[in-house]
Amino acid sequence: SGGRLMPPDSIGPAKRRHSSERGAALLAVLAAVALLAGLASIGLSRLKAATATINASGARNEAMLLADSGVTAARFLVFRAKLIARRNGGKPVAPVTFPLAGGTIMLRFTSGGNCFNLNALASKPADPGEPPHPPQAQPADFAKLLAASGIAQADATSLAEATAARLRATGLLWADGSEWVTVNGVTPAHWQAAGHLLCALPTREAAAIDINSLTVSQAPLLAGLGVPVDAARRLLAARPPQGWDTGDDFWKQAGIAAPAGNSGAQALRAGSRWMQAELTATTASARLSRQILLDTARQPAQIAGVRWGPIEMSATKTAPTKTAPMETAPMETAPMETAV
Repeated sequence: SGGRLMPPDSIGPAKRRHSSERGAALLAVLAAVALLAGLASIGLSRLKAATATINASGARNEAMLLADSGVTAARFLVFRAKLIARRNGGKPVAPVTFPLAGGTIMLRFTSGGNCFNLNALASKPADPGEPPHPPQAQPADFAKLLAASGIAQADATSLAEATAARLRATGLLWADGSEWVTVNGVTPAHWQAAGHLLCALPTREAAAIDINSLTVSQAPLLAGLGVPVDAARRLLAARPPQGWDTGDDFWKQAGIAAPAGNSGAQALRAGSRWMQAELTATTASARLSRQILLDTARQPAQIAGVRWGPIEMSATKTAPTKTAPMETAPMETAPMETAV
């Protein structure tokens, strides 16, 4: 009765069972809370991952859209670059950088035709009833280039013949100069020696060499036209400061008669139909690069090929880099060049 403690044995079984059930219920609640906390943590992690994926996808799309706009700009600005290069004797043109659509575009233009077009070793398909067209490039010319690159003469001859035979057999245009390594007999050493001089333009026409932008390392390209490689290096090193006005001027200085036929003066010119544009598009979150081959036979230039570079994501968002204003050279229209 009043105020007196009951001994433990006096607590009834029902009360002890009720206390036990309350403890079990509390443990169940705690377990449920822990489970819910774990599920919430997993959900939050997945939400963060999904948000990061969405943000990265959006950043990539933004960079790709910016690059697409840069490609359009390159189709017009390439003529300005050609005009400046012609005025400067073929010297490299400074990159053009400008803001565009929330980011920046950098364009660097170089000649895209200073190479041996492997597709020129194949004949152009003839119309029904017409005789076959001879190829514009001959295996013997290709063999001279390979030998001038340091490949043994016997190997150069056999590789040139095998390359021409491969192109004739398929009747298809190659898409890239690196396809040369699939020709039987071509080794990594051969590619190391001559690969930088080869290309596969989207035409069976021989590529005209821009004699003013040709570098000393590209001198073997002149070997196919009958210029000894050592003499070609000396001529390029002694090129007039403002370059040669025409291919004929080069032949006169060389003291060598221009080859007859479709080569010679037609294979050397001041300027190039094919231009390479290296594009870099930079946004606050990503950077993307592309290499674009442009055919300037018409205006605006036509896209002849694109190589896609990787998209580099920024670790943190930064404001686009401020750039110097574009060079304000007069936007004169360069003379339109026709196919060689």
